[in-house]
Amino acid sequence: MNYPASQLAVRPGVIAAHGWKRSSRRLLILLALLFTATPIVHSDTIIFKNGRRLLVESVRKEGNKIIYEGQFGSVTIPSSRVERIEQGGAMPSRRRPARPSADASSGGKARLATPWILPTGNFAAVLLDGEVNDALLDTLVRSSHDGDIERQNALNAHLLASAYEVQAKRFSSASRYAEQAVRISPLDRNALMLAAQIDLALRQYNESYNHLLAAHGSDPGSPDVLKMLGYSAYYADGPEKAVWYWKQSVAIRPDPMLDRQIRQTEQEAQVESNLQQAESYNFVLSWEGSQAPAAFGREILETMERQFRELEISLHFTPREPVQVILYSSQQFADITRAPAWAGALNDGKIRVPVQGLTSMTPDLAQVLQHEMVHSFVYQFIQGRCPTWLNEGLAQMLSGKDSSRYGSMLVRVYSGTRVKMSGLEGSYTRFNGRQAGVAYAVSLAAAEMIRDQYGDYMFPSILEALRAGESLEQALWSVLRLKYEDFDEQVGRYVLARYGD
Repeated sequence: MNYPASQLAVRPGVIAAHGWKRSSRRLLILLALLFTATPIVHSDTIIFKNGRRLLVESVRKEGNKIIYEGQFGSVTIPSSRVERIEQGGAMPSRRRPARPSADASSGGKARLATPWILPTGNFAAVLLDGEVNDALLDTLVRSSHDGDIERQNALNAHLLASAYEVQAKRFSSASRYAEQAVRISPLDRNALMLAAQIDLALRQYNESYNHLLAAHGSDPGSPDVLKMLGYSAYYADGPEKAVWYWKQSVAIRPDPMLDRQIRQTEQEAQVESNLQQAESYNFVLSWEGSQAPAAFGREILETMERQFRELEISLHFTPREPVQVILYSSQQFADITRAPAWAGALNDGKIRVPVQGLTSMTPDLAQVLQHEMVHSFVYQFIQGRCPTWLNEGLAQMLSGKDSSRYGSMLVRVYSGTRVKMSGLEGSYTRFNGRQAGVAYAVSLAAAEMIRDQYGDYMFPSILEALRAGESLEQALWSVLRLKYEDFDEQVGRYVLARYGD
């Protein structure tokens, strides 16, 4: 069934919901506000094959390696990743987050729960048999240059298609439709906001930030744009910039929940103001520099770059954006994250690890970093659709853990009991320490069973199935030809055969 373009004509309350306005003002307005004079420090620029640029103090090539010198020592990366090196330029100064206000809250830090602002309307106008009608959208794109009404119809249709896919948690296709909407109307606030929100969901923080800067240029007085800019800036540019945008938003439209978020984030900004920073190809590292030598930062980056390359091979995937890593003291970690007492690290879009007293890399720290890095890979790979037991099982296995240390406990768990892995698909933060220990052990054993009986090459296939929108039950069947209940039984047999008497 096809739907004529006339059914998509602009109507009040369809795409123009939430009071979204349009303006001819350009991004130059915002840029004029953001630029400030800074001392010029000369640097070199490494330009990578994926288009990313890295400013460093100096760089040299040795064989098949590129070695660059920064404030905290030298870092080595493969020359195969580098397109070219440009000499000279200006080294940007490191951001210095602002001190918190006197009434900054010391309460628990909630994860940043980005609010969705979706266009509403008649989804059926862009659907065919329950799926987005791509043929219709293609037709509308081709006619979008014929006039304002045709362009608006094409824009509306793509926004509706994107919102429909968001609600189904199919973020890859949602992003494709939103980006097409931006191409149809590059300054449309609706399109820019939706594309930015999807980028946030995909942890593509810099892309989200750029979309929102453009939206802010078109509508600088919008509290919704400023609020979303804060969420993007938090991950792309740090907590200080997030607070800066949020305070502008609440000044226009009071928001008690956002006020609370501001107070919590100001506390985090205070901590980060005292941290050292270094950057490599895939990571931005912050750590307590007063206690650790400069070589500590270099050692961390080199270890994580090596781990990153190993995970690229294991998971057949490469994250698009650098990963932020923050090394705290134990007290800072507790104050900022409010993670359960049993948690040894946290990955909420940034890898956060307590390293009290450490001044050099240790095997335990390397394992924790690789564990959390797996979570970053998996999240970006399948856009947050991974059940916890698979996520944690993979993270433990790929960071070098073995379930043999939990053998006797696993036998007790599985003896006479059928453990349902479906009960371990949700967050483990709801568990106490003992329950969490069992959940992690079972998750690791399940991952090892897949590796040992089906091959580790099955994991990328399972993740691909989840990325495509399949449930875990569907993915287990399509990849392993196992029903969920049969998978549960197979894990139990594996545990008892490996560790039972």
